[in-house]
Amino acid sequence: MSIEKKQQLTAEQLGILNSEMEKNKKSVGVAYALWFFLGSLGIHKFYLNQTGWGITYIALLILGLITTEIGVGLLILALLGFFLLYDLFTIPKQVRIAYEEEEQQIIDKLLGTETQKGEQA
Repeated sequence: MSIEKKQQLTAEQLGILNSEMEKNKKSVGVAYALWFFLGSLGIHKFYLNQTGWGITYIALLILGLITTEIGVGLLILALLGFFLLYDLFTIPKQVRIAYEEEEQQIIDKLLGTETQKGEQA
């Protein structure tokens, strides 16, 4: 997060930022619950706005299950298992990164909107 950009916000913009962040707040507990119950489907990745990784998890699961009979599937499922094990230890960091990225997007939007209003005046 850029502290300099956050300091450029007015009091009204800070209020908007806090309100938006409260609405979009991600929970470590929810992320772990999704990982535990639906991790092999990558649902926890979708929750953390990591759509590409979520799709990858689904693809690995499907491909692994389809190709299990020819032996390759076990390697693919092992790779998926490795990714899930990695997530087990990094979910708090992933939640923090998702929060910071969301905050940065909102700040950029607020500053961009403010710049456009100033240019029009």
